Amino acid sequence: MTDKKTDTIDVLDHAAVMVNDLHLSASVYERLGFCLTPLSQHSGALTPGGDVVQWGCANRCIMLQQGYLELMGVIDPNLYDNKIPEFLARYEGIHILAFGCTDGASVAKRLAAEGFGANGVHGLARSLDTPEGDRTAEFNLVRLPPEEMPEGRVLAIEHLTPDYLWQDRYMTHPNGAIALEELIVCVDDPATVASRYECYFGIPAHHERNLWRFTLRQGQFVLATAETLRRKFSIEAPTTPYAAALKIRTLSLNNTKEFLTKNSVPYTSTGHAIQVPAAEAAGATFIFTE
Repeated sequence: MTDKKTDTIDVLDHAAVMVNDLHLSASVYERLGFCLTPLSQHSGALTPGGDVVQWGCANRCIMLQQGYLELMGVIDPNLYDNKIPEFLARYEGIHILAFGCTDGASVAKRLAAEGFGANGVHGLARSLDTPEGDRTAEFNLVRLPPEEMPEGRVLAIEHLTPDYLWQDRYMTHPNGAIALEELIVCVDDPATVASRYECYFGIPAHHERNLWRFTLRQGQFVLATAETLRRKFSIEAPTTPYAAALKIRTLSLNNTKEFLTKNSVPYTSTGHAIQVPAAEAAGATFIFTE
């Protein structure tokens, strides 16, 4: 019998923003006040249990005290492109919805038993510079077929080498960002989609004012209609489904405002938060809170 303590998906681990020009977008995010890790090219197995090979995509990450963000783009079109061009054909912005787990194999087994098309664990690796020299960050991923989870590339991630990612030297951000708190996704029928994610996470959604919210052990995942997205957040969805916005907690909202103003980044104040539009962040709307 599967150990329920190891087959749980209970963390908002990270979200990846797929971009047309990784180098340009990195500069955009530095203007927003994020400290980015150096360029890191991906490698991984193209089939479950297969050999790890070099890929043509790379990333730069924004490591937070809780969770992280990832900018991802193709830097070598001659190698496997991780289907990034297909995602960019829909829109530039958030396309990877990554949730944390402690045992990828157990999660894959549970999801398959519940009727999802989980087909085992995929290995992923990338080289990182650390204070001790080059090291290889390794992960186990449990992916589901895109037709089952059309909201993005939905995956459960098991970190095998977390210390290589969360390095102190990259975790202090001029805008004060400290935590990835929420991911908001726009869908046509959130009640139906919420039922699917209830099975995925193994917890019920909380329905509140046309939002369906999953409160995970770390972070929250929120589903909304295009109308609610427009009314509540003033965001126009270019299509559905659409991973629309990320909520980031900062040390001081006033300091965040001062930094953005200094860098001439437009934002709007919404109660106890400030919102930076997607046009200023490679397709991802940011909502900063304190």
